[in-house]
Amino acid sequence: MLRDLLPCGVPFDPSGPVGLAILVAVSTIASIINTMAGGGGLLVLPALVAMGVPPAAANGTMRVGVLAQNIAAVVAFRRHGIGDLRLVARLLPAMIVGAIAGTYLATRLSNAVLKPLFGVALVLWAVGLLIRPGRFFPPVPEPRPPGWGAQLAGLAIGIYGGFLQAGVGFPLMALLLGGLGHPAVRGNAIKVALVLGFTLVSLPLFAAAGQVQWREGIALAAGGLLGGWIGAAWQVRDGAPLVRWFVIVAVAVSGVMMLVSA
Repeated sequence: MLRDLLPCGVPFDPSGPVGLAILVAVSTIASIINTMAGGGGLLVLPALVAMGVPPAAANGTMRVGVLAQNIAAVVAFRRHGIGDLRLVARLLPAMIVGAIAGTYLATRLSNAVLKPLFGVALVLWAVGLLIRPGRFFPPVPEPRPPGWGAQLAGLAIGIYGGFLQAGVGFPLMALLLGGLGHPAVRGNAIKVALVLGFTLVSLPLFAAAGQVQWREGIALAAGGLLGGWIGAAWQVRDGAPLVRWFVIVAVAVSGVMMLVSA
């Protein structure tokens, strides 16, 4: 574990400058991935656990970085006139209701239960992406308005996001691109606004439950601001199709590590 020894054998303090710098770097990379595709939280969650943060607190703390990341990304996308506030307003209420329910459940489960659950979730995402990565980004010729099916999907995504957060970008992209037919960059702009909306609700609930470690959260927020801005700007300019393959490897390794150490 990182909290025990550095590779050179020097005692490592995860709450010290080196540990916080590592979290800033991980959060920056994860936020770029989140903004361009999704799955960056699958790097942050095991990184926090490896730093010695209990799984329940890691699940709440990571949302500080998510909040900062999506604020930066929303601002960056809006500067380029990309997004759809009307669609966000239609989908967000169901997601907020789901996020409240998911957060309530997450804050009442023990670390002993959460750690293997998180490991299983990471591995399942890795397997799904490896078998058929294209299922999350299928081409649809023209955008469609959200119906009851999209609302129910939004409720389910909100429950998942409130409970775990890590990997929530994948079902959101599947809904926005495959289900509603938005192009990738526009879909990502809508996605980050939706995640920002329900994170504004779930984070205070985790904080009220005492499951946010603010020192680590501030480090994640610093990286999140930088990564969210870079990810949005990079995507607007070039797109990022290869990011998904980086996420596949990271998710697989992180999931196996969490299961082995459970």
